[in-house]
Amino acid sequence: LTIFVWFDDEYNFTMIVGIISDTHDNLAGLKKAIQVFQEHKIELLIHCGDWVSPFTLEFFDKQITNFNIPIKSVLGNNSGDIKRIMLNNSKMHHPIDWAKKTTMPLDIDGKQAIVYHGDDREILNAIIDSQKYDLVFTGHTHKPRNETVSKTLIINPGGTCYACEGEIIDKSSVAIYDSTTNQATIVYF
Repeated sequence: LTIFVWFDDEYNFTMIVGIISDTHDNLAGLKKAIQVFQEHKIELLIHCGDWVSPFTLEFFDKQITNFNIPIKSVLGNNSGDIKRIMLNNSKMHHPIDWAKKTTMPLDIDGKQAIVYHGDDREILNAIIDSQKYDLVFTGHTHKPRNETVSKTLIINPGGTCYACEGEIIDKSSVAIYDSTTNQATIVYF
């Protein structure tokens, strides 16, 4: 899948991507994340997994009614009721494009990207070490990561559920990726 956004400025392509992960049914965190994405005028939303319950999709769909952008997602290791999630997705105003496997390769502004939840550290490290991808979007740890290894930019937005390593935390986070600068910013709330 190739996604381009066209701007008339000297034939430049650009894309602002919102990255979210590990929502774990925390609706307050999800609502704040959506506000951040709207403020940054993202053009694509990537969810790196762990939605968990079907009602989260319904809430999400209602919150993004006027937010007409593509949404790509992997399931993660806390996938909850997958059957009902997929049923609810088919009824959404803005259905999510789900990965057919545990990974979802994407082309973002000519850069090769992959979305992988990250629950198997060896697989994640192999993806990064392969240097096949320019961008690796991952989650699972609930800890933000914005790091370049050789040519690969690794982005873990953290989580929006206000929890990390079994403890309640004060801040949640998402990431904003700009394809023009090939840089990401972690946004805390």
